[in-house]
Amino acid sequence: MIYPWQTDQWQQLAHAKQENRLPHALLFIGIRGTGKAHFAENFMRTQLCSCSMSPFETDTSQSDVSRRTHCECHSCRLVTNRSHPNVLWIEPEKPGSAIKVDQVRDITEFVNQTSLQGEYRFVVINPASNMNANAANALLKTLEEPSSGSILILISEQTFHLPATILSRCQYIHFPAPPATLALDWLEKKLTDKTMDRELILQLAHGAPLAAMQLVQDNILAARINLLQILYALSQKQADPVKSVSSLQNLELVHILDFTLNWVMDLLRLHLKIDTKEIINKDFTQPLTDLYQRSLMSNIMQYMDYLQQLRNQISSGINLNKQLMIENILIRWMECAHVSR
Repeated sequence: MIYPWQTDQWQQLAHAKQENRLPHALLFIGIRGTGKAHFAENFMRTQLCSCSMSPFETDTSQSDVSRRTHCECHSCRLVTNRSHPNVLWIEPEKPGSAIKVDQVRDITEFVNQTSLQGEYRFVVINPASNMNANAANALLKTLEEPSSGSILILISEQTFHLPATILSRCQYIHFPAPPATLALDWLEKKLTDKTMDRELILQLAHGAPLAAMQLVQDNILAARINLLQILYALSQKQADPVKSVSSLQNLELVHILDFTLNWVMDLLRLHLKIDTKEIINKDFTQPLTDLYQRSLMSNIMQYMDYLQQLRNQISSGINLNKQLMIENILIRWMECAHVSR
């Protein structure tokens, strides 16, 4: 079933369906961990379902949505197993890599086929921001001449990696982080260890509940503590950046960047005298306070810009040498932290 924070988006598409104005291209946009791909799957299930009790309606009560998205008919199982003949998933061949032009060219042949089961043919591109320039150009041709009965769903965390020509041909469905109370209630039900700090986990995931659960399930929280301890030790000249890399190899580069960005943003918040309630890494308040007292805000901002550039490169599907990047992140952090005010 859809997540409890997705009822507005569900109703938005249900109204469009009832008024016979479902667009041929949708852009599901929002931060990672809000369930965009999950929503897309359930949306497609309702359109392709062969069970008479699963029409797509505007009733967004949890019991009704649950009934409509828990159908186990043959068509729904095919969608869930990604084997439905009317659904084409376009994704990177391996995580983080680019979506190539040959993959996108397959869309044209697919959308022009006769529908085998159901009224619609769906194409899901996830993440759409990973399309290289040639792939984006090839997609534009399909968007300019949409095939009857085809719906393209582009899923992305941000829009700035997508050409304006593509964005202008899509209807946006926004998936913001849900209200904190709703997200915390959902986490409370999902976490088996009730001693875990739900608020901290949710803040580390920028308010996205699924990303928060992933941090727990992948045992990433302990690796985060290790990373922050290394960053503080480096600022004290009590660690070597090159030797520290080996203990961070099991942590994905995107997590290293996100946790380090949270760290330096907390420092920036202290420099700007922002309410300490806004500090994310509350379990490292004392080290952060110590660093704030002997650091330059200009250096913090330059380092943050560097990290954000790396983060954008990863979001664009650019392959980076992990070991070299970790070394550079740590070395540049030392250069940033060792200048006293």
